[in-house]
Amino acid sequence: MLNTVHRGEGSLVRPTLRVVAASVVAVFLAGACSESEESAPGGGSTTTAAPSACTPDVPVVTCAPDGTTLGELPAQPVTASGEPIRIGTINQDTGAAGAFPELTQADRAGVRFVNEELGGVGGRPLELVACDTRFSPAGSQACAQQMVDAGVVAVVGGIDVFGDGITTLERNGIPYVGGIPVSFASVRSPLSFQFSGGSWGAMLGFADYVMRELDAKRVSILHGDFGPINDAAAYGRRALEEAGVEVRMVAMPLVGADFLPLVTTANEGSPDAIVVLTADTGCVPTMQAAADLGVTAPLFLTGACAAPKILADAGDAAEGRYFNVEGPIRPDDPDPDTALYTAVVERYGDGLDAPGAGTVSFRSLMNLYVVMRDLGPDGVTPEAVVEAFRAARDVPSFMGHPYTCDGEQLAGLAAMCAPQQIIARFSGGALEQVSDWIQVGELAG
Repeated sequence: MLNTVHRGEGSLVRPTLRVVAASVVAVFLAGACSESEESAPGGGSTTTAAPSACTPDVPVVTCAPDGTTLGELPAQPVTASGEPIRIGTINQDTGAAGAFPELTQADRAGVRFVNEELGGVGGRPLELVACDTRFSPAGSQACAQQMVDAGVVAVVGGIDVFGDGITTLERNGIPYVGGIPVSFASVRSPLSFQFSGGSWGAMLGFADYVMRELDAKRVSILHGDFGPINDAAAYGRRALEEAGVEVRMVAMPLVGADFLPLVTTANEGSPDAIVVLTADTGCVPTMQAAADLGVTAPLFLTGACAAPKILADAGDAAEGRYFNVEGPIRPDDPDPDTALYTAVVERYGDGLDAPGAGTVSFRSLMNLYVVMRDLGPDGVTPEAVVEAFRAARDVPSFMGHPYTCDGEQLAGLAAMCAPQQIIARFSGGALEQVSDWIQVGELAG
């Protein structure tokens, strides 16, 4: 059994907290934001396009496909006009260390769709209270307190790398619903309900695939050297080692990494697969380093590395690489949820691009909306929302795997309701699905 830890040359000895935070978000974003995709012109991937009848000047309900998770939609738009129901969103919208405003944009688009076309919750419109953490622990706490003071019934998660505010929400009985699970608090709080597997799901999905499909006996895991990312890598290591697979752990600095020596170390001993927990600026260098070194082991990267621009920049180095996604790839049979999402964004998104991280926050909002709709206009309270999610068993999830919030879907991470993953391979300019849904929780004990 190999447990080698290597820190590549060229790392910054003491990077600033804000730069580290940005790098952490990039890695976790990678494990969460790759949804149902199909090939795009010129290579890469893109979210399935909406039906041609859905144009920005046409109400979505008049052209939306049948069979969405939302059930039967009104034939014509229904406008909500009663007493508002307040919900919140906490996200990193601005900041020098990185900003992800598309998550809040997607929430706003969803709220407009619910209010202007679905009649709100039994006639009551949703009122979105948005707060920007500005990438700081104090900002996270301040946003949570703002939600408490505003009397929101739930918070739709965005990206909050620190997660300090989740404790405040928990103390006040306010559920934290979905978003991109980055912090330990987001995956462990009893009032957090997550519909994405994050890096934990990605890592376990890769572990399952390399054992089941590749019959791997030796695997290297190249991962960012930071608490939650280390934890995700450790989940994969345990699953592999329990099956008798030899594992080499290669830790990389979150900033200033020299990927050539890191990949060289990961490739020592002729592994049967190399798993890489990186994203953003680490994607292309990793793929290029593997190509330059003539690495023959299959390379597994988190889903954000399959973004069209990244694949285009990687060129031939992207050919044959594997990625995790959190929705089926069906170009010949577009998913109704994804088509509806695309139509909503085109009409209400104020310039938001449909592909990307916004898919995750929109999913969370729609899942919350369905719960509130079922509770009825007079039954929506924080306590009722928590109870409804805790009772959820195999419930359809918007643009995702059905969710079960019994706290047992992924050992040690009670908030995970739908950590399941699909593996895809980039070949000939397109992503092709190479696995069915992987029940990653079965590998975690």
